[in-house]
Amino acid sequence: MIDKKNELFSELMLTQINVTRQQVSKATEKEIKSNLGQFFTEPRLALFMSDMFEINEPHINLLDPGAGIGILTTATITQICKKDEKPLSIHVTAVEIDETLLEHLRFSLEFCNKLCSLNNIQFTYSIIHDDFIKYGSTLLKSYTGGMYSKVILNPPYKKISSKSETRLTLREIDIETTNLYSAFVAISKKLLIPNGELVAITPRSFCNGTYFKPFRVDFLSDMNFRKIHLFNSRTDAFKDDEVLQENIIYHAVKEYEHKNVTISSSENLNEEASTHTLEYDKLVHPNDEDKFIRILRDEEDLRVKSLMEGITTSLEDLGLKVSTGKVVDFRTKENLRSAPGYDTVPLIYPVHFHKGSLEWPIFPADKPNAISLNEVTSKQLVPKGNYVLVKRFSPKEETRRIVTAIYNEEQMSAEFVGFENHLNYFHRNGQGLPLDLAKGLAIYLSSSIVDCFFRQFNGHTQVNVGDLKSLPYPPYKLLIKMGTAFDNHLPEQQEIDNIVSDLLE
Repeated sequence: MIDKKNELFSELMLTQINVTRQQVSKATEKEIKSNLGQFFTEPRLALFMSDMFEINEPHINLLDPGAGIGILTTATITQICKKDEKPLSIHVTAVEIDETLLEHLRFSLEFCNKLCSLNNIQFTYSIIHDDFIKYGSTLLKSYTGGMYSKVILNPPYKKISSKSETRLTLREIDIETTNLYSAFVAISKKLLIPNGELVAITPRSFCNGTYFKPFRVDFLSDMNFRKIHLFNSRTDAFKDDEVLQENIIYHAVKEYEHKNVTISSSENLNEEASTHTLEYDKLVHPNDEDKFIRILRDEEDLRVKSLMEGITTSLEDLGLKVSTGKVVDFRTKENLRSAPGYDTVPLIYPVHFHKGSLEWPIFPADKPNAISLNEVTSKQLVPKGNYVLVKRFSPKEETRRIVTAIYNEEQMSAEFVGFENHLNYFHRNGQGLPLDLAKGLAIYLSSSIVDCFFRQFNGHTQVNVGDLKSLPYPPYKLLIKMGTAFDNHLPEQQEIDNIVSDLLE
């Protein structure tokens, strides 16, 4: 057991690092943070993460990519020194691109050295002042096997341009991904030795969608999740930096054996987590080519998943398709109109949604209500018909992820309509749907059952076309029955849920 002297030393040091974190974070301009994708980990969160490691080897080689001021490494060393069975030696490789943080990082690592000395652990470290992607790719080109037994990381969160040098560097080491955070994780897992462990906090967006499919396929080819923790709040993990993102903490091991996964969740760091065990095949379906990661929080999630697995009709079976709105407003500003005119057609934005139907036009409004009909815009429009619209982005104040509205051709007199790019729309080969079918589809998508199922694999604010295609749908006749309950507006939530449950169960 760690003695009182060690415990006090650790607490004082973590307190000092937290003060440094807050000072550096406030002193760093938002533009610099954005460019680097830099958000520091709170010490309590770092301790929670590092406690996931299984410390059972005599010699530890720890990698901290994007080490910052050393919070994650310090927390890891602190947790190791609390163990009854301690390793004989620890070597840390801390990689950091921001030169202004190196002095703070060295200070943290020197603290780790003192703490290890108090616990009779040999401690050494290397600070690598470099871009981790360049550093990691160089290592992977030089070594065929892994190097590190442990990796802990809070990687930067920033999109990677398809034509950037970073993207080309990643392709040279057979990594295809669209964000820095998934690139860091992909390189890290390649640098792990067999049975090596990885603990990370990242956005949850990699769990689904087409953009992250290559990353999921690669990661799951030789890594297996052991523990996953979710925060129910989008903002708590990095509240000091005002980050609105649903984060996930996960512990994965580089081995091929599938084992049960421990799933935990809490509102924030202050609340006790609820925990349960999930069979691995329920987390990642063996026959799922997309390798969606479906995180079931509790028994209710299991019930919903079981119910949804009984629904076997696909969108294709229904003869339906879903697409993203074609009107990108900033590319056609000269054709936008605030009010309808003789030469315009309706232009629909999320702002026009109202209780499952549309309130159009809106005056005054921040968005245009119409678009000019001409040779240029005609390619961006769809013909008159009934369509089910879905917001592509769900604001935090929305109770459901999938927010729908019906575009009813009887409401509009125009022969064409424009759907703005922040909308998805259901159609039949580019044409509208029977009204009862559209209404039934809107009710089904608005149900709590679908919302719960959708959240099991979608952990961000965006509702992609691929996500909507992946959902199971009731047969045509059941959707028509559901549609009879939709009058001019969607029913109340409880009524929607009763309708869908009665027809599906």
